[in-house]
Amino acid sequence: MKQLVLAIDAGTTGVRSMVFKPDGEVVSKAYREFQNYFPLPSWVEQDAESWWSATCQTLAQCFKSGVDPDDIIGVSVTNQRETVVPVDEDGEPLRHAIVWQDRRTVDQCNWIREQVPAEDIYSTTGLTVDPYFTAPKILWIKQNEPDTFKKTHKFLLVHDYLVYRLTGRAITDHSNASRTMLFDISKAEWSTTLLDSFGVPADKLPDPEIPGSYVDMVSKEAAKESGLSEATAVVAGGGDQQCAALGVGVVRRGRIKSTTGTGTFMLAFSNSLRLDPHRRVLCSRHVVPGAFVVEASMFTTGSALRWFRDQLGTAEIGIAEDRGVDPYEILTEGASAVPAGSEGIIHIPHLAGAGAPYWNPHARGIFAGLALGHTRAHMVRSILEGVSYEMRTNLEVMRELELPTEEVRVTGGAARSEFWMQIQADVLGIPVIRTEMEEATALGAAILACNGVGLFKSVAHAAEEMVRPSEPLRPAKENRRVYDSGFKRYKELYNAISGMTWD
Repeated sequence: MKQLVLAIDAGTTGVRSMVFKPDGEVVSKAYREFQNYFPLPSWVEQDAESWWSATCQTLAQCFKSGVDPDDIIGVSVTNQRETVVPVDEDGEPLRHAIVWQDRRTVDQCNWIREQVPAEDIYSTTGLTVDPYFTAPKILWIKQNEPDTFKKTHKFLLVHDYLVYRLTGRAITDHSNASRTMLFDISKAEWSTTLLDSFGVPADKLPDPEIPGSYVDMVSKEAAKESGLSEATAVVAGGGDQQCAALGVGVVRRGRIKSTTGTGTFMLAFSNSLRLDPHRRVLCSRHVVPGAFVVEASMFTTGSALRWFRDQLGTAEIGIAEDRGVDPYEILTEGASAVPAGSEGIIHIPHLAGAGAPYWNPHARGIFAGLALGHTRAHMVRSILEGVSYEMRTNLEVMRELELPTEEVRVTGGAARSEFWMQIQADVLGIPVIRTEMEEATALGAAILACNGVGLFKSVAHAAEEMVRPSEPLRPAKENRRVYDSGFKRYKELYNAISGMTWD
């Protein structure tokens, strides 16, 4: 009998199921999107049942490709974090889930600040007070839909809901719990102080479990609906960013994970709780048991390049269509002909406000230093460099916190561009490493599943065996002076305009 593990990656737009061998090789994979709902412009909701339906549909595709359900010995779930759905005692959703992107809870965040000082929230949970997190969403339901709150048996995150559908048990894991703004990350338990302050009963929350630990076997009902075997063990999974960090091997000090898609999420490994006195970066539980991640979230990085493509890249899009390639390939090809430093152009990529380390919602995107001799290619290169400068800004905060920064391991769509990753290496001054597995988040969940069924002696050991790093991209010495100077100008430019409002 084969020993295979299943990773269920429930993201913001769909579910990806992937079957792995214990050496990290992919046996089968399938993806299915689900619908988002927008009751009001700043509201984002999902039907929790669609998460399960998409899971079952992708599993059916995997089994059709020749995977025998009896060969799958363990399954783990990774998920979009912070999204929450209330369910009744039978596990039935009482309303649509409120998604992490939803911004309806500004009033609840203001109310939270009146109940508990923001510095106390941070010292307990490692988080800032923001609609991004789960607690304000629960409070919105409590204050606006009191009947739903009263009927709620459990508030479940996406991971928790899928584990419940698989086993009938209401559990979460430490990495996801630490994104709710209700979890004491130093004690790894729900904070009674915060729950009492917010009026949220502890029994309405799932039981926190260690990532990579055994939960239960697949239930008879779940086996019937999903096609999985009842002999398959369900293992506690983790949040997508922490799983992605695990999936690129961020399991020891000195390693940092950076995922660049729409935005960029940088996670640094730490063996101990590491809080920032200025609250510029966040701290959460890692999926590596007992470890933490210091996290910097930047909102518009890859989306800055997409903005250029859509608004100014008509010529490049046309060339790409003629060649049958991705327009980004043409954009970066042109930028590669421009010298390091973009011949004086500095771009600040705050097209949707600034995340870490500034947390400035009034910030806006800037192109500075434009001259008549500059071209679109100069602007594209300045975007790639500007995002890298923003990453360096957060890297310096991590260094202030005495976190070693020896290398960055990258995932996400941007990692496909060797040119952009080389710029990041040059700006950051440390090696940038890509890995063979593009779906690092799913691989992280697979590593947890392997640990939970005893295939490896630890999560960290499993990662070292299953992650396959590529050759590092090392900083080019000839560009160091240019980028040190450019980074200084970047910080001076932001400081000069940071107090301005643009509305």
